Formats: sequence, C-alpha cells, structure tokens
Amino acid sequence: IEFRTNQRGSDDIKKLFNERVFDFPKPITLLKSLINIGTVHNEIILDFFAGSSSIAHSVLELNSEKMNNRKFIQVQLPEKTNPKSEAYNSGYKIISDIGKERIRRVVQKIKDENPKKSKELDLGFKVFKLDSSNIKSWDGNPENLNESLFDAVGNIKTDRTEEDVLYEILLKYGLDLTLPIEERIIEGKKVFNVGLGSLFICLSDNITAKVAEGIGQWKEACSPEICRVIFKDNGFTDVEKTNSVQTLKRYGINEIRSI
Repeated sequence: IEFRTNQRGSDDIKKLFNERVFDFPKPITLLKSLINIGTVHNEIILDFFAGSSSIAHSVLELNSEKMNNRKFIQVQLPEKTNPKSEAYNSGYKIISDIGKERIRRVVQKIKDENPKKSKELDLGFKVFKLDSSNIKSWDGNPENLNESLFDAVGNIKTDRTEEDVLYEILLKYGLDLTLPIEERIIEGKKVFNVGLGSLFICLSDNITAKVAEGIGQWKEACSPEICRVIFKDNGFTDVEKTNSVQTLKRYGINEIRSI
C-alpha cells in the first residue's frame, strides 16, 4: 500500500470540504492500515489529539469496507482557528468544529455510496463539551446567607438543560454514554428512559403520582433486570413525593433517588 505524505491527508479532507480547512492532516490510508493491524473489529480507538478527526474518518471508512464495529473517541481542546484561514472564513471558529463537520460529511458520503450497507452500520456519534457541574454548590459565606438560601431552592443551574443534567447523572452512575435513550411525555412531563428501562429520569417541576404511574407502566413494558428512578428534589410537594415513591414500589422499583 502506498501511503505517501501528509499531502495525501490534505487531499482527503479537501475532497470532503472542497477547500483546505486543515493543514496537513494524517493520511487516511495510513491510519486505516494501522487501525487494521493494531485492533480487532469491535475495539475503541481513542485519539487525545483529534485535530480534524482523521481517526474518526478512518474508523468509519474501515467499518464500511469490512463491516466492522470499531468505535472512536475524539478529544480536542477548544483551540481557535487562524482568523486568516479558509476554515475560519467558512465558519469553523475552533478546530473541533472542523472535526464534527468532517464526521458528518464522511457519514453522509458512506450513506450515499452504500445505501444498503450503511443501514447495517452504526454511523451515529455524540458530542460532549467539558463543563462544570450542573448542580449548584453551597456557598457557606455568612455574608451571602440570604442569597444562598433562596438560590438553593432550585439546585440546578438556570442555564442548563434537562439533557445536560441527564448526562451528568449517567457519568456519576458510571453508565455508558452510548446507551440508548428514549424520551416520552407523561402527564405533560418529560421522562428519559435510559438503557431500555434500567434508569428513568424526570427533572420536571410539579411532578405528580400520575407521572410515577406512567413510569411504572413503561418499566413493565421494558422488563429490565434492574430499574432505578431519579427525580429533581424540588420537582414535587412532600405529599406527591410520598405518593410517587409508593406508586413506584408497586411496580417493583425500590431504588428511587432525587437530586
């Protein structure tokens, strides 16, 4: 196999973007050969210096060619692109923007070129950004006591979404971030079903026992080996919280937590 130089890598990415958005990325032919030699068909390839995500590109192509199920994890600091570069002028303000778009384009290319085969491949990916906890920390300074007490009524930061909190819970429980997640509205409240019924999460306000009833019925339909439920602590009144716990216990759910 002829790998050539990093100029080949530049050609690879230019074919996807029709412009040079990244300087001298690694050539795909070389990476695919190294991955094929060093891993088996279902391993995880981790790249702590993702750059334009050449590794992800290579894994996706190799999976498509050999019908493998290798996975990739790309890690990249939020390094800014040069304001004078083609990448910056095309809207890619940080390097990871290039990598994300490259993965999307490679996936679309595989689907276009192999529509039948692509249906048997896992071509999805998720993007996470490192941030502080979604849960407010307690400020024990007596000078801020009034403010702290009122602020603690809602313990989730106001600029965070339910999805943000959801993934922090998965991390703290040591659960795989690639587990299937299904959403359903029960009595007007959004409920997340993680891992086919192994974990239910509801972070809405004004939760009632009817929501718990809906979760219990959903759990029975999934029939998981174990089941846990997590609510937002100030999401319901004490009475509704007690009723909800008893309702879930009727469905065999005994591990109930609140945050």
